[in-house]
Amino acid sequence: MKTIVSEYQFVDSFRACGRESQFTVPARRALFAHFEQVEEDSDTEFTLDPIGICCEWAEYPSALKAANDYGSSGKENDTEEAALDWLHEQTQVVPFDGGLVIQQF
Repeated sequence: MKTIVSEYQFVDSFRACGRESQFTVPARRALFAHFEQVEEDSDTEFTLDPIGICCEWAEYPSALKAANDYGSSGKENDTEEAALDWLHEQTQVVPFDGGLVIQQF
């Protein structure tokens, strides 16, 4: 048995389990769109697990901040674009207006 989850239900599920401060609403919407696209592209289904998502994904205001937190340093990643390229080589990146969400590694 399965239930198809709307974007509203996905976004609200974080509030319902006390994790609304983990991601901003725009980040949750971006994750929803990302998961829907992955499901469509790979013909697989996800189980909604907000706590699991909170453990696997992290929101950042910029690629530079995320790359810095993951130990990337030096001239090769001293711009937002270079840091974003580096992150794409390391993990999944979900950009949205206002920041990005990465799968933690």
